[in-house]
Amino acid sequence: MSAETPRDSHSLEEALAAHGDANTVVDVDEPTQQLVLFRLNDQRFALPGSAVSEILPSDQPVYYVPGLPVSTEGVLHLRGHIESVISLHQLLGLPTPENPTHGMILLVNAAGMSSGVRIEQLDDVCDVAQSMLQAPPETLPSTLRPYVSALWQIDDRQALALLEPEALFNAYQQGLG
Repeated sequence: MSAETPRDSHSLEEALAAHGDANTVVDVDEPTQQLVLFRLNDQRFALPGSAVSEILPSDQPVYYVPGLPVSTEGVLHLRGHIESVISLHQLLGLPTPENPTHGMILLVNAAGMSSGVRIEQLDDVCDVAQSMLQAPPETLPSTLRPYVSALWQIDDRQALALLEPEALFNAYQQGLG
């Protein structure tokens, strides 16, 4: 008995060509970065997953403390630790929302500090190929430019700004936000 190739079998190239996948190349070794995707004033932003230690629910109690900067919503008590909760709106040049205490809180560690960052909507936590992240364009508004490290063009109409947590928290500590 001889092992003959059946007449209806195809080579791998022929099979891929028949399915239209011949030109699709997937590099499984490409480095990725985990991003936490969220919205502020219906604008899409992300923080590196490495800087976000926890995502807290919207019902997490935040306590107002008199005398704090306008950008500081208050403090929260989390497993024996007191953390500030800040809003990025003023720092990023965005209008303050009508209900600033609505939305989830990202616990972020950067610039030698840990703080909660109020977001209006959590969209996703995902891994993105490094090659998908582009340098921010010169046309980026001047209020965002110091805090955006990259842009991710999701599709033809949607782009997302990757924020640099170190720059955000350094500016916050200097009283800029």
